[in-house]
Amino acid sequence: KKYWQLSSRTLGIIAAVFQGVWGGSITVPMEWAGDKTDGIGFAPSFGIGSLLITLLLWILRYILSKCCRSSIMMMPTQRRSNTKIRAACLSGLLWNIGNIASMVSVEYLGEGVGYSVIQLAMMISGIWGICLYKEIQGCTIICKWFLSAAFAIGGILFLSYQHHAATL
Repeated sequence: KKYWQLSSRTLGIIAAVFQGVWGGSITVPMEWAGDKTDGIGFAPSFGIGSLLITLLLWILRYILSKCCRSSIMMMPTQRRSNTKIRAACLSGLLWNIGNIASMVSVEYLGEGVGYSVIQLAMMISGIWGICLYKEIQGCTIICKWFLSAAFAIGGILFLSYQHHAATL
């Protein structure tokens, strides 16, 4: 008997909140590394960390698939094909280019301004969701999305003008 069961929507919301908390903190360790570390110089260590956590999660997924079949069933399937592998590699390439750009942004603008400005990625992914994937439909809902996006862009632009040059 299942005592709890998460819908795919609930699981998606939990994962999005988790990513927001953790993803919003990815450049904080760069500040702890000291003055000698710049954004691009931080990228190899960042990549190694990404590789290690990915391997750990795949091992965890394998263990869960062997001992807790019902838990693993709520996770997306992982069927491989050459097309999916190429698409995943391209996605990883784009993601890492964005991460390196975020490190450079934080290096020169600071965490509060730099990382806030790169959140424009949400707008781009939202536009992909509306235009290509048709995830949001209906003129009223789409207009509300664009109104909210315009409000967020206004906030991001406001933040971008708040940066003060570091004093030595």
